[in-house]
Amino acid sequence: MRFCAVPVSMFVAAEFLACASPPMKTDTSGAGGSTVVSTSSGGATSAGGRTAVGGTTGPGGATSAGGTPSTGGGTAGRDETTGNGGTTGSGGGAAQGGSGGTTTSAGGSTGACTDTPPPGTTPCSTWKSWGNCGTSYLTDNNYCNQTCGLCGGGSAGSGGTTPSGSTTNKGGTTGNGGATGNGGATSSGGTSGGGGVAGPGTTNPQISGTTGYATRYWDCCKPSCAWSGNSNPPVPSCNKDGTSQASASATSGCNGGGSAFECYDFSPWYDNSTNMAYGFAAYNGSACGSCFMLQFTGGAGGGSSDKNGGDEALKGQQMVVQVINIGGLQANQFDILIPGGGVGAMNGCATQWGSSADLGAQYGGLLSECNDDATCMKGKCASVFGNISSVLKAGCDWFTGWYSSADNPAMVYKQVSCPSQLSAKSGLSK
Repeated sequence: MRFCAVPVSMFVAAEFLACASPPMKTDTSGAGGSTVVSTSSGGATSAGGRTAVGGTTGPGGATSAGGTPSTGGGTAGRDETTGNGGTTGSGGGAAQGGSGGTTTSAGGSTGACTDTPPPGTTPCSTWKSWGNCGTSYLTDNNYCNQTCGLCGGGSAGSGGTTPSGSTTNKGGTTGNGGATGNGGATSSGGTSGGGGVAGPGTTNPQISGTTGYATRYWDCCKPSCAWSGNSNPPVPSCNKDGTSQASASATSGCNGGGSAFECYDFSPWYDNSTNMAYGFAAYNGSACGSCFMLQFTGGAGGGSSDKNGGDEALKGQQMVVQVINIGGLQANQFDILIPGGGVGAMNGCATQWGSSADLGAQYGGLLSECNDDATCMKGKCASVFGNISSVLKAGCDWFTGWYSSADNPAMVYKQVSCPSQLSAKSGLSK
């Protein structure tokens, strides 16, 4: 949702200009709430011949939690008594007892290898397909451990056997192998895992830049940069079907009787090959066609209180947006085009889709109508856009998935050269 620190009368005037020549853009969005975070306990794994929690190493292997050392190497015990998956890395609990490496990352592997899905309805398999397994939102809260390979054993060799009479069960706490917890498998040289599955903020270079925040809208209006007087060439606008291109001189559908609307192709998406998202936005600080990289900081901005944890979940993730609308925004605000994001002051969607269409709250759209509930929002994507456009539904699903239904997330941003992913859709390259 969007907030602009200007009087209400100025919103109406600015938005009216967004649909005349030259048009201007105004929309605001609303606020969020608190984050619900759950954690799960986990044990520790040994690495480099050291026990994870209080255990001692023997000449031939590692023991669990206070067990006595063994007198020689042997086959590893079963995993039933391990604290966190019961496993060590190759250099950890090896039978030689000890030339391994450093301790494993983040406390070792998690307990029984099961999934705890994040709040909402997005399954762990989808989080993995977005490349999000390495984000702190999942790893810090022990979400999706099984799907993301963050629990279970490591790539370690077998450990030592435990003498009879020990306090350990069935061979001690060393396991037969598997990935170390929350970080990745330890190497035979004993280095600890730290990356796990590559996620946003781990494979892409991090940026520094100007502090700002993102809001959202989709008013169905012809963008201001679609007027030939504002952009050369003008970005496309579309006929009522949202797919066939309208004449550059056609009047906006936000004006009575207008026939030009937002093209559905301006919906945002995630590109796995670059591990970042792409989309289009309104912004006041630069000319039509300018592109900016946004890197989300995990905090809330623009009046949001992050009710559903979405702002936090975006931490470290990156998105490149291209400016196709100008007007009515704060200096550090990017208003991202997201289906269902709110129609703002100028509602062209009722004209394009019919007056019975569920458009959500005027400012904040479907998420505000759902009181920031991510499960409700996901259902809205299907019920509202399922019969309108698969492209719009995909953009709405992107919002509930990769974007984590975030409400006005804080970020840093910098201007970049426009990538082909965006210029191919807009016709503008800067």
